[in-house]
Amino acid sequence: MISTNKGLTEAVEQTIDNNGIKKTWIAEKLGVANQNVNKMIRKNNFSVDDANKILSLFGYKAIVTIVKE
Repeated sequence: MISTNKGLTEAVEQTIDNNGIKKTWIAEKLGVANQNVNKMIRKNNFSVDDANKILSLFGYKAIVTIVKE
């Protein structure tokens, strides 16, 4: 279960790696410079919207589940 922005960042990076996706390809598809992909993923307020912007490029989606502790 992911409960922090850092966890979301790690999950997105792992999904990218596990699928053999190059960040240069992501940058090209998003129309941004390669270094901006890393900045986007590693920013402190990386959001589910940010994650889905990247993940949707190769058929994935992050979904939030709210649970009672």
